[in-house]
Amino acid sequence: KILIYGWTLVIKLFRDFISDYLKSHMDYNVEDLFDQGLDCFNVDSYDEAIEIFTKVLKEDPGHPDALYYRALARSNKGDLDLAIADFNQAIAKDPLDADCLIGRGEVWQIKGHLKSALADFRKAIEIEPDNLDYQKLVDKLSGKSD
Repeated sequence: KILIYGWTLVIKLFRDFISDYLKSHMDYNVEDLFDQGLDCFNVDSYDEAIEIFTKVLKEDPGHPDALYYRALARSNKGDLDLAIADFNQAIAKDPLDADCLIGRGEVWQIKGHLKSALADFRKAIEIEPDNLDYQKLVDKLSGKSD
């Protein structure tokens, strides 16, 4: 019994070690992949950036920035409904992400949904009240409507 228990413990420890090792290397590879997506985004290769950010999200669905940058890439490409869907997902995960609220607001503004844009800009100001750029967005839209 002791020998069987000993081997069982060794196998479990080895399995845990391999799992931890793979997770730590997967995270590293996911971050490398994310960086590649940013490189593509920064040179306006939006299709490639979207593809890479999608791979990042498959590997790490909770990646903090992949949804945001995929949404921006989709917006810059003109895929506004897909951009809003990504921003919605990101905001659902972190309702206090002012950048995502601003991004979604800007897409709403492009689509002509000014009340929705203004609501997102105002929420962003509640989160970051000292951000003058956010205040400028609100001032610019105040008085206009959907």
